[in-house]
Amino acid sequence: MRNSTVVIVGGGASGTLAATALIRRSPHTRVVIVDPRPRLGRGIAYSTECPEHLLNVPAGKISAFPDIPDHFVRWLQTNVATSYDGASFVPRSLYGDYLTQIAAEARAAAPDRFRHVVALALRATPSACGVKVTCSTGETIEADELVLATGNAAPAKWRNVSPEALCSERFFGSAWDGGAVVPAHPDETVLLLGTGLTAVDAVLGLRYYGHRGTIYMVSRRGLLPHEHRVFDTPPTACPEADTVAALLESVRKLVREAQPSDANWRSVVDSVRPRTNALWQALSLGEQRRFLRHALPYWNVHRHRIPPASAKVIAELMAANDLRMLAGRTGRIVSGDGNLRVPIKLRGSTTTLLMDADRIINCSGPEHDFRKLSNPLIASLLEQGAMIPNPLNIGVRVAPSGALIGADGRDSERLFAIGPARYGTLIETTAIPEIRSQALELAETLAGDSARTRLADAG
Repeated sequence: MRNSTVVIVGGGASGTLAATALIRRSPHTRVVIVDPRPRLGRGIAYSTECPEHLLNVPAGKISAFPDIPDHFVRWLQTNVATSYDGASFVPRSLYGDYLTQIAAEARAAAPDRFRHVVALALRATPSACGVKVTCSTGETIEADELVLATGNAAPAKWRNVSPEALCSERFFGSAWDGGAVVPAHPDETVLLLGTGLTAVDAVLGLRYYGHRGTIYMVSRRGLLPHEHRVFDTPPTACPEADTVAALLESVRKLVREAQPSDANWRSVVDSVRPRTNALWQALSLGEQRRFLRHALPYWNVHRHRIPPASAKVIAELMAANDLRMLAGRTGRIVSGDGNLRVPIKLRGSTTTLLMDADRIINCSGPEHDFRKLSNPLIASLLEQGAMIPNPLNIGVRVAPSGALIGADGRDSERLFAIGPARYGTLIETTAIPEIRSQALELAETLAGDSARTRLADAG
């Protein structure tokens, strides 16, 4: 039986879970992860060292292995603290440690089949016989398949920022930029561009690192993520709809029906989750655009919730007026007299607020338009027509198997994607439960009999 080599570009959660699944699934598959970070399992989400940055999912629901649902909880109790249980919201850095150990164990179990190239993948050239990957170290890796596991991208560039403000030490293009949440002075006035999960992380980070001044958050609608509450297994919900209006009405109906049984909208939203991707794909392209334009912000704050401890901090800061929420649009951000100046046109008002901020942090969430990413590998695949943007210009087109769809409209036999790259084709593809399932399915595809037959034919 012929051995195969799979290159995985990206060593965060998606890449680590994909590599582990492949190693566990087939003794005939060699895995090479290409990622510039020295430690695997540490993408943007889990590289934070701030202990106030908690998982947005209870520990009992985020095992790396769906067939061992308490795997993460048992790891916590063995390696960290016995006080953790399935309902605990633990620091994200611990989950990063967990993924790093999983990668290390997979590598120890198959040292001749698991390699980590500490480099940036610059270019991939697919052919009928395989794919060649050029790395920033100068090495070229020849493989049978490539898996794009690049995770969430940096935030979209904030529009209408003057060159002087953009180059200023006071403007941060991402909350994860070095020093972004470490105040130069504790009494700084901080403006966060965005009010979602990243903005919540920025608030918690600023406070942890000594900030005591006023923090402003601004977004078009001024929506803040809701708080998690732990429930038993949510009720079964199977809404059917082919328009956004019908879908929203179906969910509202389920909420009304749940209220007499002491359930609430949280349990209904969680119960819909297993069918979310099917519901999304049942919508026409026009209805999907309508959802993104009008409903997505409201869905996100209900679906992607924050831990109770984080919600408590946010509520206390808002009650003390130390955290202020603004709904509106920002105008041109310019350098002021020792600060940054930004006009904000308030929603539903003719009033424009002129704000002076000592620090501005872009917390707008990841860029999903792959045409705008600075990743050289993605740029090369788009240039070659080996992959094409999703018609919504979020993520790229992928087949149900995860195979990239090229400019010729055909499913690639060599190029695959996992996790956030599937966004657009899927609407739920960034959380661990979805990614771990994709990893298993991808391992079946790449290491299964059909893949081995295809490789033998190609040889």
